[in-house]
Amino acid sequence: MRALALATALCLAPLAPALADEVPGTQFKSGFWEGAANTAANGAFSHCDVSVGFTNGETLWMGLYFDDTLAVLLSDPDVRFRTGQTFDSWLMLEVGLPTRGTSEAWDEGFAGMTLEGIDASIEFLTQGQWLRLLGIGIDEAYDVTGITEALALARECHAKQTGGSSGGVGAGAPVPKVPDILKPRTGTAGGGLGTRPGGALGTPAPKPQP
Repeated sequence: MRALALATALCLAPLAPALADEVPGTQFKSGFWEGAANTAANGAFSHCDVSVGFTNGETLWMGLYFDDTLAVLLSDPDVRFRTGQTFDSWLMLEVGLPTRGTSEAWDEGFAGMTLEGIDASIEFLTQGQWLRLLGIGIDEAYDVTGITEALALARECHAKQTGGSSGGVGAGAPVPKVPDILKPRTGTAGGGLGTRPGGALGTPAPKPQP
């Protein structure tokens, strides 16, 4: 089944809570997507996030971090994780090759994959309309219409917070190749006009530290 984002005037009101570490004045919005810059517990810049929620309660959340990484997390109200739980998973669009890697549960509600290299990751994520993260127990294809514009704003947010660089720690380091890429076998997903976004529905716990 595919979760489809419908641009309709009947969208639900955004339900994202105000977060204590959100940097005032950095909020941005593009269609159903919204985000802002965030600080760590010590007050230093941590990341710019952008997210979209769906009427079935799922949330797609992405964070562009100071160390030139990009996290892609999913949350489903019917799926619960153990914090720190890991998964062999595949991140894919309906076009191009998928990325295979280890996803991690950040808390009970959110799990996902962290990619190296923000610019290369954005190029990968914006090549299609349907996004899937297989292997974490959420087997859906999500309509990510508007992701190109949303990630452009998130990238601009990140650049402003880091002085225009692609990353803080590790900036300038070569971006590693995507490991173990194989042609995706997504089959034909059923469903149709069943789900539309309703604003961001929460945020994950802070990024786990290595």
